[in-house]
Amino acid sequence: MIWRLEFRAGGDAGVPLASALRSLLWGLAAAAALLGSGCARDAAEAPSVAFPAKATGQLEIDYPFDESLFPPDIAAPTFTWSDGTAGAQQWTVLLRYADQGIERFVVDEPRWQPSAEQWASIKRQTTTASAQVAVVGMAADAKPVSSASVRFSTSTDPVGDAVFYREVPLPFLAAVQDPSRIRWRFGSVDSESQPPVVLENLPVCGNCHSFSDDGATLGLDVDYGNDKGGYAILPVSQQMVLNDEKIITWSDYKKDDGEATFGLLSQVSPNVASPSSFL
Repeated sequence: MIWRLEFRAGGDAGVPLASALRSLLWGLAAAAALLGSGCARDAAEAPSVAFPAKATGQLEIDYPFDESLFPPDIAAPTFTWSDGTAGAQQWTVLLRYADQGIERFVVDEPRWQPSAEQWASIKRQTTTASAQVAVVGMAADAKPVSSASVRFSTSTDPVGDAVFYREVPLPFLAAVQDPSRIRWRFGSVDSESQPPVVLENLPVCGNCHSFSDDGATLGLDVDYGNDKGGYAILPVSQQMVLNDEKIITWSDYKKDDGEATFGLLSQVSPNVASPSSFL
């Protein structure tokens, strides 16, 4: 059985492939950052809505979470919320910085994504102190009917690499029953476009994975041949072939004791010198 893992062109072409493949598994945040944005009016057109003192109505901010810390090289995220408050027809997004300066944006849908220029400005103002973002639901008569707020800030430490992660359909049981529906993506967190799919239609479950520190070797758990101990070890290249020769099994360990062995969160050694050297 053979599967192909192909890393297509994308992201920063100046980053060596081997270096770029160090897995960060910081994927869900990157995936959330690439959601579509609502149509925001110019800040100058936003009414002078006061920053709310407390949460009201049935508005909940879904993303980002309170006290989120964004890396400085991430693309502009999409702020999303849900609002079950009767009468809420549009929303005002308010950003309040440490110096008490406030920016306002009006949207007609429960999401907002700053432009690249706005996000660059926001990151500059949130590296030394956090900012508050509030969402205020407005009724047809322009009166506030709901509100919620969270805090976020920007780290000074960049991700500085690409992310290799799997995209699992929900509910999770559907992926368990048909693992071929799981897709693997690879891309940089600073990309405005969705990371390309580099592995799909894998008929067995593949999950825990890691790269050696130099990005030259990939280790991947695969439930191959009904063996929960299956583990693939293969060199990184533009096109990677996963076949029988690349798969070992932890079940070979003390086979005579009659007790099954499988790897849990297996990891390739940072200084791996050969495929046989792993933790």
